[in-house]
Amino acid sequence: MFFEKNIEALSLINPDLTFRISSAKKRDDIQVLISNTNQPSVKIGNITLHSLYDPVKEADAWVGYNKEKIEKASELCVFGFGMGYHIMKLLHTTDRQITVFEPDLSILKNAFELLDLSDIISEIRLITDTDTPRLNKGFVILEHSPSVNLNKKYFGFIRSRLKVLERFNGGLRIMVVGPIYGGSLSVTGYCASALKKLGHEVDFVDNSVYKDAYFAIEKITSDSVHQAQLREMLVSFISEATVARCAEFKPDLIFALAQAPISSSCLAKFRQGRIPTAFWFVEDFRLMDYWQSIAPLYDYFFVIQRGNFFDALKKSGIKNFKYLPMAASMDTHKRLNLTEEELKIYGSDVSFVGAGYYNRRKFFTGLIDFDFKIWGSEWDVGYPLSKHIQRGGERIGTEDIVKIFNATKININLHSSTCHEGINPNGDFVNPRTFEIAACEGFQLVDYRLELPELFSIGKEIVCFESIGDLRDKINYYLNNPDERQEIALRGRERVEKEHTYELRMEEMLNFILSRGYEPPSWHDREMDNVADIIKEAGENTELGKYLSRFSARFSARLSARLSARLSDKENVSLSDIIEEIRNGDGRLSEVEKVFMLAEEFEKQFCRKKK
Repeated sequence: MFFEKNIEALSLINPDLTFRISSAKKRDDIQVLISNTNQPSVKIGNITLHSLYDPVKEADAWVGYNKEKIEKASELCVFGFGMGYHIMKLLHTTDRQITVFEPDLSILKNAFELLDLSDIISEIRLITDTDTPRLNKGFVILEHSPSVNLNKKYFGFIRSRLKVLERFNGGLRIMVVGPIYGGSLSVTGYCASALKKLGHEVDFVDNSVYKDAYFAIEKITSDSVHQAQLREMLVSFISEATVARCAEFKPDLIFALAQAPISSSCLAKFRQGRIPTAFWFVEDFRLMDYWQSIAPLYDYFFVIQRGNFFDALKKSGIKNFKYLPMAASMDTHKRLNLTEEELKIYGSDVSFVGAGYYNRRKFFTGLIDFDFKIWGSEWDVGYPLSKHIQRGGERIGTEDIVKIFNATKININLHSSTCHEGINPNGDFVNPRTFEIAACEGFQLVDYRLELPELFSIGKEIVCFESIGDLRDKINYYLNNPDERQEIALRGRERVEKEHTYELRMEEMLNFILSRGYEPPSWHDREMDNVADIIKEAGENTELGKYLSRFSARFSARLSARLSARLSDKENVSLSDIIEEIRNGDGRLSEVEKVFMLAEEFEKQFCRKKK
């Protein structure tokens, strides 16, 4: 009776877990026992999960013991579900978000059979695997000791992952490496800014300072072989400069964007030093096939296409990859109040901003009878588009682009193609312009893309065209219906602000990295101090020496497990390790422990704020 009711409640929020619990086999060593208060408990081997006298009263005592932790926490992580008595009591005590870790499906199945848990199932997040969920800064762990003793290895692993999550929540040191030139250069800046806003310390490696040197190579020699050799040498120099900068900054993560000049030998050095690396490939994989050589060299690989690209990545043996579409920077791309003069310069009925790719040069000849302005470089300034090309086809800066998006009645957004005479019928990725126009609250007509319906509501937040005839009809319609045009543009901006900012993309990226077993770089091992050396320095018979001697034997097993046996043969301990031990004590502090607690408070107040 209880099982069906509980399973139905779970199926509404977690169908996959519902199936796994329903099909789970019961353990042979589980005994169901009845307490003195006529409530069920479970015994597995020699471990009883709840009191055989009064499990509810025991749950009250458990919550009372953890009261101070609960009151200070932003979120609660409970190790062990058991029969759920302590979870029920916790829900009646606090409104904090509760995440419960329980790896044993047979225990959950027994609990579902023996108690009505339908009211609490929808109120908690239940984790049964080793994935690390995203938790807010200030979460605390509450251990249900019998459950932890039953699955020590699992909970030891989860505890180590949550310690990594604490590092994420406290802010990472992230080195962001950009390209020498190109459209992704500005995206690199947006990402760096977004990561700072998320609370991380960022070192932005702006390689655009090498742009003049890179293009000067063409003036040195006309021989293509020599040009390639010189470019390779320059990239090698830039790569080594990045390695040197990395050694100074000591990042927790290196994040690079399309065509960032980092050589394979430098990536090998980063991997040897256990420095996690991530790459965002913001290009069309069909045209730019260099991903094949770099994707295996990065720990995490992010792309703006799925479908065939996913298949190709899997075939290449790449595992840690994820779809991460483009976005907009709301600080840069925004609604402006333009002057009359600016509206005259940048405004028109119809405009396009971008490079003069083959399909655009062909397609836009069908719009020359409109008040149409073309902004950007690489255009054929000859007839028939010549009178529409602005500023002689020079490259347009971001500040001017934002003004154009604001001043134009209808922004045309035609994705580039080198082989089609108009719209690519199989186009999938969505370009940055789509998000940027919408963020400016500009109205746009965009060619249909396979990924677009997931990002915007077509017809309500953005409007698509399918041919030159369809585009002309829609231009005429929306020029004559300005109110409808403005309503669509407003809804588009609201969608970007809610779901498509670089802050949200960077958070999604970091969440993925965390979920895939992120480990801090090797220099965090060296930041820890050797216990034996500290004891020797303090003196074995001093109060500090005697206190630290407890860590000499205790920490070797736990730390080696946590750091995957990558430490030296000495036993090391950090301030956070000592503080953790103190907090797991009985609450009475010795004089030495008070000093360590004071040291931690000093570090939080003064040292960490420098980031």
